[in-house]
Amino acid sequence: MINEDVVGHLGDWAWVIDGATGVGAPLLDAPSDAAWFAQEVDRALCSAIPSSGDRPTTDVLREVIADCRGELHRQQRREPSERHERPSAAIAMVRITSGGLEMSTLGDCRIAYRDRNGSAQLFGTSRIEIFERRTLDMAARLLRDAPALSSAELRERLLPQLQTNRRHMNTAGGYWVLNTDPEAADHMDQLTIPADGTTVALGSDGFLRLVELFEVATPDDLLSLDLPAKVEARLNQLRRIEAEDPECRRHLRIKRSDDASFLLARCVDIAAA
Repeated sequence: MINEDVVGHLGDWAWVIDGATGVGAPLLDAPSDAAWFAQEVDRALCSAIPSSGDRPTTDVLREVIADCRGELHRQQRREPSERHERPSAAIAMVRITSGGLEMSTLGDCRIAYRDRNGSAQLFGTSRIEIFERRTLDMAARLLRDAPALSSAELRERLLPQLQTNRRHMNTAGGYWVLNTDPEAADHMDQLTIPADGTTVALGSDGFLRLVELFEVATPDDLLSLDLPAKVEARLNQLRRIEAEDPECRRHLRIKRSDDASFLLARCVDIAAA
């Protein structure tokens, strides 16, 4: 299986990128357009951050998008024939600024953090959930009419709906994600919280299945994953639940398994340490 997620950090920045699995013919000579795009965003961030100074994150992301747009034009084998063929990704980022720890999300990656009352919350919203609900409702109808459908057959029948959803990407009345549209940077969810000793957890939607789909973990649990062994145990739990429901009936979903990425970041005053 191709991993279409990327986790990265540089200086006072950290991020999780989740490439959107393609729903059309590929544009690139790559393992997948989604994996290529996630890796290009990671590369462009590492290029832009060293000279970013105190520029707003939206401006830095616009630079990243312009860089990726140029690379796409250079490397693609053909122009996309329809909007749904364009590569895209969700992203969650944190950055230490003069005002505190800035959290930014675009798409369905999320950030676990503690609010001013100490309660663990998930930060980040996306209208993509409206379109995903349409797909799941259609899947439920298909399975009601043809209970013997395999997960692969179900996805094939859902493909036209998935393509329709994707054509609403970065449009008025649609949903916003990271792609080669510069204005996407203006649609990030952002929140700044105190940085002193703060711990946050960034996750792709595949890892967040533990919280949002399977409901076997909470945002507080994510913030406690402070050792590799703890993360591995949760990942094993995720894969076990998915494997026990291979046809996606108990927990209705389009893909049996999804890439699952996680990053825990703690703000530390190096001078004081």
